[in-house]
Amino acid sequence: MTALPLGQCRSCGAAVSYFARACPTCHASNLPNPVATIAALGAVVLLGGVIALGLQAFRSKGGTPSPPQADRANDKSSAPAAASDYGWIVTAMAECEEEAKQKLDTLHFLIVPVIGTGLALPGWSPNPISDVGDSATLLTSADAMIGLRNAMLVLYQKPLAFAISDPATSTVYKWKPAVGVTALKTRETGAASFKLGLEIPDVTKEIEWGPTINLNKGTCYWINPLVRPHARGG
Repeated sequence: MTALPLGQCRSCGAAVSYFARACPTCHASNLPNPVATIAALGAVVLLGGVIALGLQAFRSKGGTPSPPQADRANDKSSAPAAASDYGWIVTAMAECEEEAKQKLDTLHFLIVPVIGTGLALPGWSPNPISDVGDSATLLTSADAMIGLRNAMLVLYQKPLAFAISDPATSTVYKWKPAVGVTALKTRETGAASFKLGLEIPDVTKEIEWGPTINLNKGTCYWINPLVRPHARGG
């Protein structure tokens, strides 16, 4: 079982999970509210030289894991023409977080898959959270937005299926493959923790698993996989 690396509390400096809502030592908030999220990420993505990107549509194709049932997210057809802004992704993050706080009986995920373009930004090096097998690396939301805004990354535009697994029962909940940014929801499973998994047909033939994280109600889990392009085995 792969453990999720720990970050640092901004108040007391104690170790705290990247996904925890509050510091277990001083109980200070670890996740910003939607307004703070938009402001902070909006400032981050302005770093570096901005290079214009082509239009990317926000596609939301939530599938149905078996069990439980997943809810399809609303289609963001009003994404701005200037996709280099990517403010619609930041807004989607904040909206997902706000909805998660209101619906504590539901698990919320926002999947933002990206892939490298081969370009580099001097002075910028992403700080990965964890690997997901050999197929992807989980990035922080800040790193994903910097990479997108400055053309080091683009949205991955091939099918990708998200999955979670209950470590206690080995039960796997898998959504149907989707393309682009996807908001996924499912009823609370009752598990205390779950393992993150990805199935990327263009890269691997089966689900590859990443870190195991503790479940925190009222949290939207922002999943930002950086896909590693390589030939499928076998």
